[in-house]
Amino acid sequence: MVILDQKGFSGIVKHILDLIFLGGIGIFLSLPFALKWYLGLMYTRTSENYSFLLGFLFVTGIFALTVVNEIRKLLKNLNKKNPFIMDNVRSLNRIAISCLLIAVCYVFKIIFYNSFLTIIVTMVFIITGFFSIILAEVFRQAVAVKEENDLTI
Repeated sequence: MVILDQKGFSGIVKHILDLIFLGGIGIFLSLPFALKWYLGLMYTRTSENYSFLLGFLFVTGIFALTVVNEIRKLLKNLNKKNPFIMDNVRSLNRIAISCLLIAVCYVFKIIFYNSFLTIIVTMVFIITGFFSIILAEVFRQAVAVKEENDLTI
């Protein structure tokens, strides 16, 4: 099976991410209604947590949509068989910043509404943010080597 190609595995993943991105926009736009409905099912007093959770989900939702969109851009460039370009470095840096900002939001959630899952999600976003920073630097160095090689040929 071909991995990097429009019709390969990365092309399939890109299409799945397109659907996730569209679904995420739909969820983001319906958030006030969906959250009120959900809290009504789960708890008797919805107004207690509603404002905090709505703000929290809006802020983290923006950053999550940013991450998905940047991964879509990365896969688009990979499908063109052009991985070592500065656009990919910038995308990885945006992913890192978004993940670390999501982690900061989750730290605030830990302070007000702590749960074991919240701590785990915070750790995952911190690790993902740091990994994206490292990967962006690897790609930056690969871009520099590629440009140097392009000049010598």
